Amino acid sequence: MEDTVICHCITHSFGKGIISPREFVDLIHVRRYDAGVITTNSISLEYDKCPVTSSHVRGFNNPCGYVCTPLPENPAHCTLGVYIQPELGGLLPRSLVESAIPNNIVSLITDVREGLKTLLQ
Repeated sequence: MEDTVICHCITHSFGKGIISPREFVDLIHVRRYDAGVITTNSISLEYDKCPVTSSHVRGFNNPCGYVCTPLPENPAHCTLGVYIQPELGGLLPRSLVESAIPNNIVSLITDVREGLKTLLQ
């Protein structure tokens, strides 16, 4: 299907190398609904063309996705619901994970915003 892809995503390290870079291999399906609603639905998978490497820790995304709903009063703007359930893998202190997540979520939302602009053109 043209709206379904396998995505190999690699993150950079955090905390001056304390948190190793991660990689995820996800099956992602994008679906458009009436009234301009767009969803992404994804889950990690094993994929022979993206084997585990020693340079990254392999993470796993449980079922997750985004829901983008245009605002009726201003269709140029939308609400964005983000549903994520990552298993980051490796041996990470909980305090480090919790301190890194807010910045990652801000970056994620910025990236989604840019991706939606491209998708909606």
